Amino acid sequence: MAAPTIRQILERLEQRLESIDGLRVTAYVADQVNPPQAVIGVPPIPSYHRTMGRGLIQLNPTVTVLVSAALDRAGQLMLADYANPTGTKSIVQAIESDKTLGGIVDDCMVVDFTPLGLEQAGLVGYYGGVFTLQVHAQGA
Repeated sequence: MAAPTIRQILERLEQRLESIDGLRVTAYVADQVNPPQAVIGVPPIPSYHRTMGRGLIQLNPTVTVLVSAALDRAGQLMLADYANPTGTKSIVQAIESDKTLGGIVDDCMVVDFTPLGLEQAGLVGYYGGVFTLQVHAQGA
């Protein structure tokens, strides 16, 4: 198997998250937020040759989820549904139900979730949270 590109990994993550009914998903930072929305971030590469090494690739992309803050309780409960480890809205379940992302990586798992609280994009408020993932794949 050839080493996957970062683009391929982000696109497969996007496909996994699109299985959550009602969640809008982009593998890029969109100009406009339309909640509930998940944005898959390009992972940092702190040590390029170690991260993208010849034998093993290890990346930590993020998934940022934004939900409406129009109704405090409803927005926070919706964010809790996305953070739940199981269920129809679960980010964890959507990603980890195919830990190989269609066979392009060896393993993909959700490492943690950090709630952001009330965020603002433009003049609109959102509740948000960031999932950090860990992806392992064979290098070149």
